[in-house]
Amino acid sequence: PHLMAQSEGGGFNQFEKADALAEHGKVCKRLGKYNDSQKYYDEAFLIYKKECPQEDDLTRIDGQARIRSEQADLTLIRSIGEQKAVTKEARRDSIDKWNESSKLSQEIIDNAKPGDFPSLVELALLRKYRCHLLIGIEYGKLKQWDDAQKHLELTRKIGQNDRFSEVDIGRVRMWMGKLHFDRYIDNCSTIAHDEQNGQNLIKAQIQTSIAWQKLHEASNKRANLYLFRAHISYFLGDTHKAINLAIVYLIMHVKNISGRSCC
Repeated sequence: PHLMAQSEGGGFNQFEKADALAEHGKVCKRLGKYNDSQKYYDEAFLIYKKECPQEDDLTRIDGQARIRSEQADLTLIRSIGEQKAVTKEARRDSIDKWNESSKLSQEIIDNAKPGDFPSLVELALLRKYRCHLLIGIEYGKLKQWDDAQKHLELTRKIGQNDRFSEVDIGRVRMWMGKLHFDRYIDNCSTIAHDEQNGQNLIKAQIQTSIAWQKLHEASNKRANLYLFRAHISYFLGDTHKAINLAIVYLIMHVKNISGRSCC
């Protein structure tokens, strides 16, 4: 890549250099060159943090937040590629990076003046939503139920912003339903089934019902509704129903593609 982009004054444009390094890190990640990817991401992060012009503070912070989020994804992908599974250490490392990315994104939201850098503020909100959704999911995989619940609740609150759609809200509700169901199943295997644990199953049903309603309202494609229902059925442990619904979705999706290609 052209890492030494020249500015009008003849010096190096550090933002373009950092962007190029970050993009090269992304390419290496896709190619499975994890060490190279990490190296380019680290170099880009340091340039955003220390070498880019201080007067473009929000843009510098946005670059740092973006890199940390990319590195969190890299950690999980690398664990699968090298360990054939996502390890607990990889999940915790990714959680730390998403937390850092979220805090940096919040700096942009807090420091942007009204009407100033609207695109950066919107990107920061979207990134913050994604970070806490993924943190909640990973805490659920680690069976740290309360931490998972806290971050999914935070994601839901972020999703109430006007910039988010009913699909975004429905997606969070769907994962909250899965969290309660996973907690219910885990408790069944470790403690006697009691009324308190039964509440987890009820909460799972309530959350997935809300998710279905939100996704149904937002979707303008009938085929997508079957995919949403397949997800929800899978989360509630009905694998057979999930498979049948997924098959219906695929059939309808293929028919739609065929219909468009014939026109």
